[in-house]
Amino acid sequence: MPIARSPLPTVSDARHDAVTAAALAVIRRALVEGVPVTRTGLAEEAAVTLGASPQAALAEVDDVAQQLGVSSLR
Repeated sequence: MPIARSPLPTVSDARHDAVTAAALAVIRRALVEGVPVTRTGLAEEAAVTLGASPQAALAEVDDVAQQLGVSSLR
């Protein structure tokens, strides 16, 4: 029987992973370090993980959020 192979991750998967990493980093800081969750903080973290400007990164976060059924951040 042939072995089923999972498809290679797509760019979209990598972008979703980066958005997830940014969101989890912000949540972790809030829970562990007591840093308040702010739009600016999320934008800065997403900018690092996505390698984009804060505005572009936040737009990417918003796009992923909407795909998941979360209302717009804008």
